[in-house]
Amino acid sequence: MLSSTHVNAALTRTMNDAFLDKIRMAGKEDEKWQDRGRELVRLRESRKKIPDEWIEKDGLLYYKNRLYIPKDEALQTEIAQGCHDSLVAGHFGQEKTIEIVTRDFYWKKLADWIRDYV
Repeated sequence: MLSSTHVNAALTRTMNDAFLDKIRMAGKEDEKWQDRGRELVRLRESRKKIPDEWIEKDGLLYYKNRLYIPKDEALQTEIAQGCHDSLVAGHFGQEKTIEIVTRDFYWKKLADWIRDYV
């Protein structure tokens, strides 16, 4: 049996430029994602306090240090597949998949989405 360290290493998504570009492109189609980004940029540029849990960096948004994923079914499915459909560790259940996804990612109603996916 594989240790959790080995499983986590196998499941860790390499957030390469192509993947990050997919997130940026999907963000252009998500009005709420865009609104949040514009608000963070506006606050930063006006030197006002940005909510502690939010960061905008390089055209990406982070919520509580997790990459905020726009509403995009294909992108969310790609993330879920990478965290659930592991050939190394087998298929995880709902709660374990939610735990793995929420280590690095955030989107509205993520847990419900993952439960439906699994």
